[in-house]
Amino acid sequence: MTRASERHIIGIAAMLRALRKAVDELEQLELTQVEPLKGHQTVDSKQSLSQCFSSLQTSIEEMENLLATVAEATGEVGKL
Repeated sequence: MTRASERHIIGIAAMLRALRKAVDELEQLELTQVEPLKGHQTVDSKQSLSQCFSSLQTSIEEMENLLATVAEATGEVGKL
């Protein structure tokens, strides 16, 4: 792997960590603003929002795993 490739992989890994943190922060902000529904309604806004943020985190994790696979395949395992 070239130095440029190595820098890109390290940079992308850092961006994904920053994205994960930013999504966590946004989730906390949004969930504090949502009013739960009263009664026996099916799915409330807070639950739906939580599911959306969970999906975002899962997608970020998948990207991290794929990036780790790229790093491993190119011999840069220790760089992440």
